[in-house]
Amino acid sequence: MTLSFPTTWLHELDALDAAWAGGDGISPAQIAEALAEWRVRLHKPAHPAEEWFDIVDGGGEPLGLTAPRWFAHLTGLRHRVAHVYLTTPQGLLALQMRAHDKAEWPARFDTTVGGHLKAGQDWAAGVLAEIEEEIGLPAPASARWLVDGGLQRVGAPYERYGVDEDRVLHLRNRQINQLFSGRLSEWGLAHVHFADREVAGLYLCPPAEVQRMVEASFLTAPGLRHSFARWWAWYEGGDDSR
Repeated sequence: MTLSFPTTWLHELDALDAAWAGGDGISPAQIAEALAEWRVRLHKPAHPAEEWFDIVDGGGEPLGLTAPRWFAHLTGLRHRVAHVYLTTPQGLLALQMRAHDKAEWPARFDTTVGGHLKAGQDWAAGVLAEIEEEIGLPAPASARWLVDGGLQRVGAPYERYGVDEDRVLHLRNRQINQLFSGRLSEWGLAHVHFADREVAGLYLCPPAEVQRMVEASFLTAPGLRHSFARWWAWYEGGDDSR
């Protein structure tokens, strides 16, 4: 969405965002009616590959509503995003470098893996699917590429809302974020690969260096900037095995 919207459209979207309250104040019929109208305005016909999200409450529980990704971002409908922090066997944190041709925050450092959960996924399935998609580690073999065979949740889900109109994207992005943490095995680190072209590479560095990067806003994407302090506080409070 890189169109220059008329001011009247922006006012309409502000009104929808306020009235719908992220999804708490809307019915399926209202979503369907507004979606049909904005498809016409933005020339976005439905197609089989269109990505759909579950619309969720403030705790990340589905409300029985769904919407396409672009429409959720346009209107501020609340949806789920997982951020994964993976460390190496040596205790370094793996940051992804976002692909240079990504529409949002290209060539910026981000969490090891970060992505939206698709409609019908729960957190457990969604986060493993994102890891496989972005860094190529297969979900069925997670016991091989993760030490202790699992990811740990970092705190409870939390909401983050942002409006990005300066970059002419017109996003009203209301996310329920859940952080996850895990430690890669040597096999896992050796088998990372980037199949979907969303990730340009991994940068391995001490967590303290990431803290300095975030504080200085040095080539960091919003997902990393807004979540790192939560992960770092959790990680610092962990046991010696980390």
